[in-house]
Amino acid sequence: MYSASAQEVYTSSGKAPGVKRKELERKNKKKEIHKVDASRLVVGGTIGFGMADNVIAFNVAPMIGYRITDKLAAGFGFGYQYFRQKDALYLQDLNGHGSYFDFKANMISGSVWVRYLILQKLFAHAEYEHNFFTFDDYRYDQQGTGTIETFKQRLNVPCLLLGVGYRQPIAENASLYLMGFYDVLQRDFSPYRGGIQPRIGFTIGF
Repeated sequence: MYSASAQEVYTSSGKAPGVKRKELERKNKKKEIHKVDASRLVVGGTIGFGMADNVIAFNVAPMIGYRITDKLAAGFGFGYQYFRQKDALYLQDLNGHGSYFDFKANMISGSVWVRYLILQKLFAHAEYEHNFFTFDDYRYDQQGTGTIETFKQRLNVPCLLLGVGYRQPIAENASLYLMGFYDVLQRDFSPYRGGIQPRIGFTIGF
């Protein structure tokens, strides 16, 4: 009767080559799980500037996200708006003197959004946005002289935006879009208070 035994070869670490190979494969799989596919990143946003009689307005709102599937993307947005209207208010102090005052406001916002392609060029959009306002307000001075003084008013307003949009490709991986949306919450001082609001912007990657 003959018997045969298999001889295992060990490396300097004391482990068989097969075991070491399995550990490397497991580590590589973990790296693949945590690796972000740069081709699925989405960037874009809006920018605007306007001037009219005594009015200056400016806004910029970049966004960044990730294309989860070919039809679904989600991410974050940031925004800044500035508005100034010269001689917007005529106020009279307790001494009977009247003066014109400017209205100036700044708004910083942060948001999370999700966008889904219904058709090749038609998409649905949902976004939660929180806005932080600082603007000039007016009151009678605190020393009791009856004159009017300026002070800073600060507010924060949540908004829930739901809308649909149309995108027009301008390059292989970039497009312009036009969207209409509605603020479901309709809180006081919401910048989107009222009816349907328009938005024009661009995206790269979705």
